Amino acid sequence: MSNALCTRSSGVARSVVSRRAIRVQAAAWTKVGSIAGLKSNGGKQVVEVGGQKVLLVELDSTVRAVSNKCSHLGLPLVGKTAMFQADIKDKCVVCPAHGTYFDLETGAVKGEWCPKLPNLPLVGKGPAQKPLPTFQVRVSNADEIEVYL
Repeated sequence: MSNALCTRSSGVARSVVSRRAIRVQAAAWTKVGSIAGLKSNGGKQVVEVGGQKVLLVELDSTVRAVSNKCSHLGLPLVGKTAMFQADIKDKCVVCPAHGTYFDLETGAVKGEWCPKLPNLPLVGKGPAQKPLPTFQVRVSNADEIEVYL
């Protein structure tokens, strides 16, 4: 796709064309770790897949993968500081900043949207309720974890 801009210099019109590169990445299974590594991190671990931060969670002997960005403001669910350490409760990951529960299987919001935030006049609690992106996960016979993205 290109955008053309017409400029006039010394009475002569000329076109300046800018081009944007469109990068298409094919979805594929990517090895991101192992069951042993996930367990050594307390059952939750952040990995990078295709430029995205993905949170792996072991729950009931099953590995789940969700976006590590809260769908409210894009803050990390599990980050480098103590403030950003999501809890796992009732088969959900709980946003440490807003208190929203996201179902680990579907990404759907469970319960109240952003219960830690005030409901402001005219604005409410900010952006509309959105589910958390989820990703397919598989574990090989050698206990290697792969994410499809």
